[in-house]
Amino acid sequence: MSSSTAYLTLKRAAQRLGVHEQTLRSWEKRKIIRMVRLPGSGYRRVPVEEVERLEGEMQAEPETRSAGVRIEPPRYDPDSLQQAHELALAVRQKLAGLGEEMTFDEFMSRRRGRIWSP
Repeated sequence: MSSSTAYLTLKRAAQRLGVHEQTLRSWEKRKIIRMVRLPGSGYRRVPVEEVERLEGEMQAEPETRSAGVRIEPPRYDPDSLQQAHELALAVRQKLAGLGEEMTFDEFMSRRRGRIWSP
């Protein structure tokens, strides 16, 4: 590690960003955040500039963000609620139509093309 760069522990970086430590580990795998490892122990450290960069992106307007998809909060107007009820009813009918011919794992395997359970 360079002596001119300041580093935070994973816990402290997660606190500053308002996310769970595991989220930072996932972001590292997805190359959203850069971390360094301490020689010998292998513990992660997060450069302060990386935390500052992500803080800026997280506060940016949705159209200027470089990663992720913004999920809009639910609307509570009558049309949206009616649409949600109709979608829920359609899902219930589809699930009821499955009967006992197929297990949940089989259903998920067909839907997603992979095994659901470990």
